[in-house]
Amino acid sequence: MAPPAPKPQIPTTFNGPIQVIGAGLPRCATTTLKEMLENKTLLNVGPTMHMNRCLSSPANMRLLYDALREKDAQRRQAILFKLFAGCAATADFPGHLFIEDLIEMYPDAKVVLNIRKGGADDWEASMKSTIAPFMSWKYRVACFWSIPDYWHYQCEIEWQRFCKEKFGAANFWSKEVYDKHNAWVVKLCQEKGKDVLLWEPGMGWVALCEFLGKREPEAGVPRTNDRGKMEQVVNWRISLGLKLWMSKICVPVAISALGGYGVVRAMHL
Repeated sequence: MAPPAPKPQIPTTFNGPIQVIGAGLPRCATTTLKEMLENKTLLNVGPTMHMNRCLSSPANMRLLYDALREKDAQRRQAILFKLFAGCAATADFPGHLFIEDLIEMYPDAKVVLNIRKGGADDWEASMKSTIAPFMSWKYRVACFWSIPDYWHYQCEIEWQRFCKEKFGAANFWSKEVYDKHNAWVVKLCQEKGKDVLLWEPGMGWVALCEFLGKREPEAGVPRTNDRGKMEQVVNWRISLGLKLWMSKICVPVAISALGGYGVVRAMHL
């Protein structure tokens, strides 16, 4: 069954530098934060970079892959300026992999370290059931013909490499990544003389609005993209990939076989 259809993306037409850097890892209310930052009746910051803006765009996925592979900071940041063009904020993958670059590129941006209420163990459990399956052989084989999924897989290989090199972790969903990433962000902000707000949805609006200089909305904090929905996304992408296999391989082979059968039958008539 397909997951609920996502809301249409607002265009990335913000005329200015990024205002807010959501520095937390995936599965730390990143979709909730994106909704809050984009919604005009909530924080109204503007279009926000998020994985759901990348997976549907092969061009964005290729820029992301190139940035992950680029070792030279100046060239990497030139790629990132293209990727984040028109965005007023970022939350989720891929921004969390480029915190050092983003702070340098957008020195006036506010840094919000979105965390998970249940801590590292709860985060790891959520990652294992929602994000780790995108690294499975089943996903890789099923989605072989899907260009966005191909680049998604390649980018996750680079994410895996990043976590091994930066944090000494075996996998990007290992709970040690959660603690080491958050410590890295806090230390980096301290070194740059920047304030950083640790926030999760259960804290409500007050601290976040004060930090961002925004009026507190009348509506409650939205709840989006729970674990069940994300598990549906993985299965849905696999089912779409299998349909591509049918259209590109199985159907042409069947037609070709039927055509051959027709020729053989005609020869016996």
